[in-house]
Amino acid sequence: MESEIHKGDCLEVLRGMPSDHVDLVYLDPPFFTQREHRLTTRDRTTEFAFGDKWGSATEYASFLEERLKEMRRVLKATGSIFFHCDKTASHIARMLLDDIFTPDNFRSEIIWHYKRWSNSAKGLLPAHQSILFYSSTEHYKFHTILTDYS
Repeated sequence: MESEIHKGDCLEVLRGMPSDHVDLVYLDPPFFTQREHRLTTRDRTTEFAFGDKWGSATEYASFLEERLKEMRRVLKATGSIFFHCDKTASHIARMLLDDIFTPDNFRSEIIWHYKRWSNSAKGLLPAHQSILFYSSTEHYKFHTILTDYS
């Protein structure tokens, strides 16, 4: 089994790949937060940043669609894609994934739940993110891991 890691704009990397080449795609795209995000390492020597500002939901959807179509192209018939998102644009992602992979190839939604303490904001705080699981075809690979009951 050969694994590869690529660094760069995923669209350019994907365009350089042959069709039917990839077993699994995990996608953690910008979440359409309309913010600039910054993170500094604990020792404060390095800062990482990325922009997540878009002119419109249509612009954001176009950004995703172009990449998802290439991901679909490079996935093997036995391949799967896991799309990480939150409440901000999960509806956009689901619509695009249904269009590109078809609703029949939607397999499941994984809910990543985390604890949040209340604050002074009105309303409910977000307490989960979603990972949407689609396959290329009905012949996708899935290795079940069985463990003893606790």
